[in-house]
Amino acid sequence: MFQIRRSFSSSATRSIFDKFYKNVVDAAPKEHVVKDLVRPIGLSSPPASNSSYSKGNSLRDMFDNEKTDKRSRELGLEFSKSGMYELHTFRKTNGKLFISPKSYWRSDTALYFPHITGKNLLGENYSIEDQLKGKVSVMRMFTSKVGDDLIKSYFENEELDLNYLGKDHESLTKGHKIQIIELNMMENFLKSIVMKLSMGKLRSLVPKENHSTYLTCQRDQLPYTLREQLQINNVYTGYVIIVDPNLKIRWMGCGRASTEEFNTLWKCARNIANEFKD
Repeated sequence: MFQIRRSFSSSATRSIFDKFYKNVVDAAPKEHVVKDLVRPIGLSSPPASNSSYSKGNSLRDMFDNEKTDKRSRELGLEFSKSGMYELHTFRKTNGKLFISPKSYWRSDTALYFPHITGKNLLGENYSIEDQLKGKVSVMRMFTSKVGDDLIKSYFENEELDLNYLGKDHESLTKGHKIQIIELNMMENFLKSIVMKLSMGKLRSLVPKENHSTYLTCQRDQLPYTLREQLQINNVYTGYVIIVDPNLKIRWMGCGRASTEEFNTLWKCARNIANEFKD
């Protein structure tokens, strides 16, 4: 009986490896092409405290050829597009992976932001949907320092003498139902340890009034395929997303913002806020 099980296990493992190898070859990535972001980004279901996103096959799924093939294709794509591919793409595009929409997506066509948990700079645990409900949220999402620096250009504009992360933050939040959420997505366990050790320094760099809305979380809460769907997979750049009070993604940008993109972002945020006026 042991011999039969061992033979079956060896055969199954070899079959899965063969599928994976074939899919890595088949999924060899093409050169990234920067395109206009036209269709809404997000999920079909709203986030909730019990939301979970599959990161692979269960033991039972290993005996389902269709699910095994699908997972093998996903792993092939992830393996082929990681590491040097992301760095090459970032260097080629300067972090501008797509062209932002000229206007925001309508509420009836927009899709939902996913469920994420973590902590803010006050040390409080959070679920992202609790932070987003009831307000228009302009989210800064980044994993690296370079990504953080790039997307500050959507919030700070010297030409217009505006700084929504600093001196103009209060005027923005008071005049409209708009909040700024900063989401620092830690890439791996080692960086999580570094983050915890440097939390005191981070608190000193972020204005105190923003500590409750500066959030840290584990990036791998969102599986690779989900991050790919949301177009937030490249760790070197940063992303800006407008989420409405119903948790729907209404606009998205990335990389460094021009003055035109800066104006588009805040025009969209204010117009969306007007949709939800009492």
